[in-house]
Amino acid sequence: MSQLPLSLSELTPEFVSARLAAGGHDVEVAAVDVSPISGFTGIMGEVVVVDLTYAGSADLPSTMIGKCPLDDDLARMYNQVMNSYKRENGFYRDVADQVPMRVPRAYVNDYDEEAGRGVLLLEKIEGESGDILSPPDIESFATLAGQLGTMHGQFWQSPVYGDLDWAIDWTLPSLRLGIPIIQEGWSAVREVWPDMAPVEILDFFERTWVYDTETWLERIAERPWTMIHGDYEFDNIFFGVEGPVVLDWQTLMKSFPGGDLAWFLGLGASDESIAEEGALLDVYRAALAAAGGPDWSRDEVLDDAAASLQFHCTSAVASLHGVIAGGAPPEDRTRQRFEKMVTGMMGCAKRWQVVDRILD
Repeated sequence: MSQLPLSLSELTPEFVSARLAAGGHDVEVAAVDVSPISGFTGIMGEVVVVDLTYAGSADLPSTMIGKCPLDDDLARMYNQVMNSYKRENGFYRDVADQVPMRVPRAYVNDYDEEAGRGVLLLEKIEGESGDILSPPDIESFATLAGQLGTMHGQFWQSPVYGDLDWAIDWTLPSLRLGIPIIQEGWSAVREVWPDMAPVEILDFFERTWVYDTETWLERIAERPWTMIHGDYEFDNIFFGVEGPVVLDWQTLMKSFPGGDLAWFLGLGASDESIAEEGALLDVYRAALAAAGGPDWSRDEVLDDAAASLQFHCTSAVASLHGVIAGGAPPEDRTRQRFEKMVTGMMGCAKRWQVVDRILD
């Protein structure tokens, strides 16, 4: 493999032609034009529009979405902890065609773990991007909850992973590198936002996860697992003409299903979705059981979802700290998104009585 570029601005016609040919596409690219996506700023990677001009006829689209890791120290640190691009590369290579939901097609999918470089050229979906700051109607919530349940049921304790080294779980050693980030961010944000949740919930998270992370990582690693998306929320869902398309598979892992469900319901929370949360849980439960997962009650589903809140709430707080420390003003959309992550997940912790559901 030729050396992968550090930035998508370095893409050349020769490189793209060679990588498309390796994927079975007999085309010649004459020119490559890269442009930013309006309103989007990646934290760990570049995401851009890539326009291709072909030298002759081609059976491929002329516009694709490009992704690659950012070439800076902070992004490298997060990618080292999370293995984000390795996971997404493995997903598109090994299991994307088995997922029971619409995902973009990958035309180029290269990753060099030793160099920490990757290039992904994906199908550009026409439609409307989702937004956690402006959640959709309850019918969209129900559709996506059902699709999530189907995926979790289909991959329940599945042998499909085998020895795939990208299919990480909670025992991944590099996850421990994130502990100081959680502790620093938690302390800083709790000091300036002491009422982000009831004090008994904040004290519980601090006593358990923040300052005893290793113990709790071991506990959640023992839960029954499936394949989860890991960042299943409206900013990663595109509403195309044929229905929702699920993007950004960098956080895929073997984990307990409540992690996806809690993140989806918490980040997307609206007055309507909270009022209909019981019905949404039932849609999810039915799909989970029908696809081969367990036949859980509402309480069992909420127990599983609550088990993820120690991680979700504290990591959301730490991520918000990173955004604020980076100088983002209150009106910045990225900052507003991370504030919604904190309020949405803390709302779940309060509604689902997390302290009573998780015994420490």
